Amino acid sequence: SCCTMPTLRAVGAVAAALAAALAALLPTLLTAMLKHMFTAPHSEPWQAGLLRLHNVTNLPTQVLNAEERIVALSSDSHRFKARDDDVWVTSYVKSGTTWTIAILAALWDHPAQEYAGHLQRTTRTFCPQPELPDLGWGDDGFGHSLEELGGWTLESELRHEIRNYRCFKSHWPYRNFRKAKDSQSKGKTLYVMRNPHDVMISHWNQVWGMGYHYGTTDWPFEGPEGWGRFADEWLAGNVENGSWFEHVAGWYQRSKEEDGNVLLIRYEELRADLDGSVKRIAAFLGMEAGVKDLERIRAKTDFSFMKAADEADPALALVRWLGVIRKSSESEMYSAMYRPGTYPVLTDEEIAQAAATSED
Repeated sequence: SCCTMPTLRAVGAVAAALAAALAALLPTLLTAMLKHMFTAPHSEPWQAGLLRLHNVTNLPTQVLNAEERIVALSSDSHRFKARDDDVWVTSYVKSGTTWTIAILAALWDHPAQEYAGHLQRTTRTFCPQPELPDLGWGDDGFGHSLEELGGWTLESELRHEIRNYRCFKSHWPYRNFRKAKDSQSKGKTLYVMRNPHDVMISHWNQVWGMGYHYGTTDWPFEGPEGWGRFADEWLAGNVENGSWFEHVAGWYQRSKEEDGNVLLIRYEELRADLDGSVKRIAAFLGMEAGVKDLERIRAKTDFSFMKAADEADPALALVRWLGVIRKSSESEMYSAMYRPGTYPVLTDEEIAQAAATSED
């Protein structure tokens, strides 16, 4: 027994050292795994700028995107055919897309209203993003096969008096959006806009927070080497889905060409008058939003309710706890820089001017 205790202590010490080493390696291992899971293979990198992006039809995109999917969406209409009851929630990134999708889920009384703040689950079960290919991870991923999309239906999960709507999400610019080439489709498009200052800073939050995904792991959050570098890239259009100005101008122009099929929704309007905005969306879709509908929508799309759905995911909680997904600082500098909603909303005239400038 005189030798047993020292031996056990030595084994315990070795086990503790191994556990500590594994814990230290875990963030690195998870980072490598996520980077592999969410990168489309056989894709050309975007050569301009500093972020980790793909070149898809001469457009900078997230590395989730692949050119073969965009080509397929434009040519394989027999595999994925748009329907008259399709509703596309389209926007430049970080403009209020998830919130608008949550509004649709609650308006249609779909089960996704309970978890609409969980981006991945909502994308997989309620509102797919067709430009994202299936990378083979099923519900642990984001994309769908064209066969899945072709057979997509929400009919059994909608209230019986609701039409056979389908929800699709897109961040694609109008200039090569697949639906622009589908003259047979009469589906509706909700284009969500947000003040560019707030879009840019919210986008930086994402790009810095998911450093492994965008290649910004070594960038500081603040200062010229962090926020300053990203601001330059954003203004130059070297971010996912290119220039905000061209994106908004293109969709604004389409809204004028296809009056009745495209509704512009401003994030700031949703914040200022949610009930009024919901009624506009419902009328656009040929529906009515009654008192009970509005009460349900307010409850299910409240930011705290949506945030709870996101934070309830144990896998997300783990990667955030390990620092694989980072949270921005709350410094006085950042607070002073970021005052969401305090900048004027672009008027239709200003957007029209941007559209004319973009065409030049």
